[in-house]
Amino acid sequence: MPLEQAIGWSVVAAPFLAWSIRGAQLAEQAEEGTAPSSVMMAGATSLLFAATLLPLPVPVVGATSHICLTPVLALIVGVRHIVWPTFFVLALQAIFFAHGGLTTLGVNTVTLGVLGPATAVAFWTLSKRLGVANKFGLALACGLGDLSVYVADAAVLALGLSDVTAPATTFTAVLLGFAPVQLPLAMLEAIASVGIVQVLANRRPDLLPGSLQTLREAPVAGAAVMVVLLSVGPLGCSYEGIDGTVFGATAETAGRPPTDSLLDLSQGEVGLAMSIIILFGLGFIAGRNWERVFGGGRDAPPR
Repeated sequence: MPLEQAIGWSVVAAPFLAWSIRGAQLAEQAEEGTAPSSVMMAGATSLLFAATLLPLPVPVVGATSHICLTPVLALIVGVRHIVWPTFFVLALQAIFFAHGGLTTLGVNTVTLGVLGPATAVAFWTLSKRLGVANKFGLALACGLGDLSVYVADAAVLALGLSDVTAPATTFTAVLLGFAPVQLPLAMLEAIASVGIVQVLANRRPDLLPGSLQTLREAPVAGAAVMVVLLSVGPLGCSYEGIDGTVFGATAETAGRPPTDSLLDLSQGEVGLAMSIIILFGLGFIAGRNWERVFGGGRDAPPR
């Protein structure tokens, strides 16, 4: 991104990040266990890291992309508690995997950590008011949360290239480019989100807010989809990624090629798999340590 826009988006992201960190501190000190536990946040951070990094193939178009997972996690732990894990995950991915980038860290935190979760929460709240607080309402909220992130990314790229091409042209081209890939993945994310909530509703309902605790039906289908998504991800490494074929190619065509990352450990499928396994574990450890530092190091008692 142009430096001035990167700085501008970082300024926008900073208050949300501070709000999230402060919220973790305050909630940890509150009574009645109102904060997600350290274990819960560490698990959410690790799951977010893996899910947003693994390339998921869409065989029909021969391309890969990524699910977001922040929408459903925000419904579980709250928007405020999902911003800082998103920033932390994005920073690791930008430095070690050339996924995203340092100049896009601010805007990616806003879109993935704030906009997507807020969209899901808004539609879930609307679903409850309309009396459809069920699996369909949950799937719709999470699917729309996923799509909102990519629509925002298209708008950001169009703004970033506004000095060399018409913003409306870039925005339309990017939307048309990612739609065949991201629409199917948004549907899969919607199903997987329902599966995650149902697993928790059956096994650990105390970790869920009251509106989600009623989704206790058999989670086999949704859970199976999530397992398949995470297991087949590396198989998509031989596909062209949407980041390069759509976002990167659009920028390069406009005369602003993406900049290489400081480090890139993702070369080769074996290297990618090993790096993901190692950093998945490090993400869990770092996520819990982060929560201890900013949240006082105490697990919240069960509700």
